[in-house]
Amino acid sequence: MDSLKLSYHDNVCRLIRDYLQVEWEVRRKTPRLFTLDSMRSCSCRVPQQDNSSDCGLYLLQYAENFLQNPVVHFDLPLRLESWFPRQRVRQKREEIRSLIMRLHQTQLNEENRNAGL
Repeated sequence: MDSLKLSYHDNVCRLIRDYLQVEWEVRRKTPRLFTLDSMRSCSCRVPQQDNSSDCGLYLLQYAENFLQNPVVHFDLPLRLESWFPRQRVRQKREEIRSLIMRLHQTQLNEENRNAGL
């Protein structure tokens, strides 16, 4: 899932296959090849960001959507363009900001309480 449509997909999939191969050999003590044939990959069509700064927000939104409504059928091509509206990412930014401000205020209150103020 790439909100910027970068071309790293093949490299990422190769790294995952390499990792799984080493992990299998370490844990199972037997060799196993994870090849293009035995482990297919695809690029999902997901909502796209319109700037170069929202990738973290999109990642969080992808994770939240997947956990709340998991994809159970991975029929290719996987098309999730309408998974969530762009406005949802803008709301996510405000939710994170509010959370940070609440945590900061809680920390200040705790420090004041410990200082006897």
